[in-house]
Amino acid sequence: MKIAIIRREYITHLDGVNRFIAWLAEGLIRLGHDVVIASWCYSGSVKREELPRWFREMHGLDYEVPILTIEDKPCAGDPWVKMNLRWLTKGGSLLRKEGVDVAVVNGVVPLIFKSKIAVAHGPLGNISIMQRLVLKALYATSDKLFVYQSKAGGNIGV
Repeated sequence: MKIAIIRREYITHLDGVNRFIAWLAEGLIRLGHDVVIASWCYSGSVKREELPRWFREMHGLDYEVPILTIEDKPCAGDPWVKMNLRWLTKGGSLLRKEGVDVAVVNGVVPLIFKSKIAVAHGPLGNISIMQRLVLKALYATSDKLFVYQSKAGGNIGV
């Protein structure tokens, strides 16, 4: 099975979500799956063609995982509207072009693709009722939802 693990933002962030993605990718590869990582973008500190090697080295992996990005060139800042529009308009076609069977989405993205498993890295903290409704609607487009919290307290209300 070909599995895409989705990073909504930058694959070059050094944070817990990317560490989770790295370990999940390696575990799925060890189980015999064909795994790719799909991300919106990357920072200019790493060349696009060097992303798989960089990711393996930064996370201490035994395997080099192919990395797809929606954007062809490095990005800067946190342009949430642009990022989500790109996922909506280009994300699904990128995954279909690569022959992906299932997408594991970290967080929520407006991704038009079947089959999707969403991973919520909660808690969300203080968000408005409108934001909570939008999140619920986006999570509802997933086939399955997995909620992961490293600390007790709070939930997403899905």
